[in-house]
Amino acid sequence: MRTPTLPLVALLTSLAACTGNGPREPAPEPSPPASPAEPAERPSTQAPASSAPATQAPTTQAPATQAPASSAPTTQAPTTQAQTTTPTPGGDALLGTWRSAACAPRKYERVLSFAEDGGFTAEDRVSPCPPRVACVWSGIVHRKGAFKRSGDTVSLSVAEASQGPGGQPFPTTLTVDAAGGLAETGENGKPCPYQR
Repeated sequence: MRTPTLPLVALLTSLAACTGNGPREPAPEPSPPASPAEPAERPSTQAPASSAPATQAPTTQAPATQAPASSAPTTQAPTTQAQTTTPTPGGDALLGTWRSAACAPRKYERVLSFAEDGGFTAEDRVSPCPPRVACVWSGIVHRKGAFKRSGDTVSLSVAEASQGPGGQPFPTTLTVDAAGGLAETGENGKPCPYQR
């Protein structure tokens, strides 16, 4: 049996003409581009600058504190000046210690010390006791007194004196030589000099 293929072919042909080769719908026209108008302003998210002057917190500077000067007067300890006796006129050069070695008839050293107050001390070292030895007597005759200078002569007046064997008489005057040295008169009028 033979099937009718013609109507089917005709149908397919007409269908193909409709879809493939048939007139097409014109493509839609593209929309015109947006006009070059200025874009809408967007609201600024930045905070507006304040035109008010900036206020700075006032800085308080504490005044420099200085300790006030004490109004109380400063008290100083009163200076006490030791009272000194005016030395014997012309006696300044004599002050201090003088020594005279053995001088006949004196066989031992004599030491004189002149003080600023016009006093003197003397030691006749007749036979001093040796160190670390027990002696009945120290071997030294001690004297105290006053002196006075008059020109080239020094007068000695003894106020206190110790005793001891072998001591020679103590002079009552000394002489001052041209160089300022002291001397006592020894045996036969010879001088017994003193040294500093």
